[in-house]
Amino acid sequence: MFNRSSDERTEEQRGLDRDAYLFAAGVWFAEFVQWFLRSWSNGSLEAPIQVLEKAAYNIVTFLLTCGIWLILRGRGPYSAWGFIRASAPLVILASGLNTLIGWVLFYRFFMSPAELQDPANFNWLVLAPQPLSYLWVFFCWACFVATVVGAAEARARERALAESHRELQDARLRALRYQIHPHLVFNSLNAIQALLEARQTGAAKQTLELLSRFLRNTLASSTDSLTPLSRELETQRVYLDIEKVRFADRLQVRLMVEPDTREALVPALILQPLVENAIKHGLGQSIDGAEIRIGARRDGDRLHLWVEDDAAVSGPSRPGGFGIGLENTQSRLQTLYGEAGRLEAGPTGEGWRSELILPFEVEVGSGDATATEAAAA
Repeated sequence: MFNRSSDERTEEQRGLDRDAYLFAAGVWFAEFVQWFLRSWSNGSLEAPIQVLEKAAYNIVTFLLTCGIWLILRGRGPYSAWGFIRASAPLVILASGLNTLIGWVLFYRFFMSPAELQDPANFNWLVLAPQPLSYLWVFFCWACFVATVVGAAEARARERALAESHRELQDARLRALRYQIHPHLVFNSLNAIQALLEARQTGAAKQTLELLSRFLRNTLASSTDSLTPLSRELETQRVYLDIEKVRFADRLQVRLMVEPDTREALVPALILQPLVENAIKHGLGQSIDGAEIRIGARRDGDRLHLWVEDDAAVSGPSRPGGFGIGLENTQSRLQTLYGEAGRLEAGPTGEGWRSELILPFEVEVGSGDATATEAAAA
């Protein structure tokens, strides 16, 4: 049902087996102690054989309880109420069988020779265990186990949900990468062709190297959902260097990144739609060119990232609302951080500013053992 490794399932099953058997031993031992103390206090404990008979009786009931678990353990997963419903018929059956065993033991150990010689004598039934008298003990065990089984099922569902969120995030990252590559490669190859036709082989070679580096960086980011901001900035710098081949002096770039933010962890390619938005809807529609500014600052336990431009767009104003790229970015932030991550975007004078707000996290550890922790405010 859940996407878990066989080792995880085996370890979880071992834990459930251990708890079920321990609960069975616990409830029947507690019932034995309760019987012993009650019999001793009211003076009905007359012979050691009674203790042996009761011990044998409770060992049998313990084995019956373990049998219920062995029947049900492979038929899950169960919710707490689901386990109680599934175990109820077996509990009643085991309690009935338990009553028959109790009668046999009582008949064997507590009947006098004269009474044993008279098979029609049923007076012993008045003193023998009453029918289903220990049903409540079986149900107590079932309720104990149901809480453990239900909790295990809830944990499994949480793991499955977290795994589905990660898979969804990876799918969105792949979709974003596939959106980026086609038109970037198309534009870059056109620029390289133009440079070759102009016999600018050095510039064409440099552009090809930049394109190769950008594709290598984006393909590497496909395996990591989070990456240091410094690496993300390097990817965007290469991308903007490629765009400079098309726009030449019309494109100016400025970084406004605080030094202590460069090691912060951010979703891979999270800035790409923002930079593309500034290129496509800002610089691409501006006659005078534009400056694109990429900034980062820390505000307590929050990281602020932004991309803005000062492009004076000719003709119709920029479209309002979020396009596909910004919607994708906002959705990724919500998937990763919930309410702690958001995207704010809108016009600033003649330009446009898109700002990401997310938890400030850094990578800690050494060697292969790494972890992510939120920095304290």
